[in-house]
Parts: sequence; structure tokens; C-alpha cells
Amino acid sequence: MQTVLPSDFKRGMVLMLDGTPHVIEEFHITGTAQTKHKLHTRLRHLKSGRIVERVFAENERVPVAEMQTRRVTYSYARGDTHVFLDAETFEELELSEAQLGERRWFLKENEEYKALLLDGALLDIVLPAQVPLKIVETAPPIRGGSDATWKEAKLETGLELMVPLFLATGDVIRVDTATKKYAGKANIE
Repeated sequence: MQTVLPSDFKRGMVLMLDGTPHVIEEFHITGTAQTKHKLHTRLRHLKSGRIVERVFAENERVPVAEMQTRRVTYSYARGDTHVFLDAETFEELELSEAQLGERRWFLKENEEYKALLLDGALLDIVLPAQVPLKIVETAPPIRGGSDATWKEAKLETGLELMVPLFLATGDVIRVDTATKKYAGKANIE
């Protein structure tokens, strides 16, 4: 199994820790010229969806999982399970609500996503940086207000967030998938 040093870490990389796959959500380096540098990571356990924090020494070698990627289409939710259809084999692949976590708010039926598989089993879905979602419920728009004034809006996937006053029900906005915040109005052709 291939190993890497913490200096080679990237967001989205899958590490094998204690025999189980963990994806790097965030990381940052601490240390000074007089002390050893340490890499602090926020990892998501790919089988349980649990978030863990871990610190790596700068010279520690870490095994990387050999992941396969495939295109999948989100089909539907069945209880606490989300079903995806493999674009090539038309096989149904499932992820639990716990494995998806907060990312479930960005899944839209019949949308295509990149899937990460380990030994043929679906482990994770890679989301784009921003997703266009339609506003299904919000207060009527107010023109000419301050840009710093926001109101609550409910989106087509059930996600609730704050949006500027000028937006109306039916508008399509871009939402940042990392922060779950409004990122601008979507340009619909």
C-alpha cells in the first residue's frame, strides 16, 4: 500500500488509519522555527460518517487507500438509506444517512456525482464546491434594503439558510457545500 508524508496531504485524500478509510476534510500546520511542525487534520470515517481530529508528525508516513472512482446518479432516499445508480453497470449502490451526514442537503434526484469505491463498495460521494438549489419557501422580496440584511429561506432539498432580502420563492441560488452558506444567485440558461 502506498504511503505519503503529511506534507503531501490534500483535501479529499483517503487515508487508511487502523485499517479503516478516513477522508481528509480539513487540515492546518502548527509549529515554529524552534519546534517541530505538526499537521492537525479533521477526518471523516467513511464507514460510520463520524468526524475525528488527529495530529500527524511531519515525518510520519501514512498509508493511502487505493480508491476507484465512478460516475453515479442519485436516485432516491429509502428510509435512512440513499440509493445511487452506477452510470456504467446500472447497479444500485447505497449510502446511509450517517455516512452522508450534512452532505445529504445537497443531493438532488437524477443529478450525477463522482463516487468513491473501495473494493467495489460505495464509500463516499464527492460534491462540487457549489450546488444550485431552488428556493421553495421564503418571505416576499424587499428591494432597496441593506445588503447586510438577510432572511431565512427553505430550499428544495429541505436545507434552511439565510439569503439576501431581494430573493423570492422560485429563485435558484448557489450554495457553498463546505460552509452551507449562500454563494450567489445561479445563472440559469
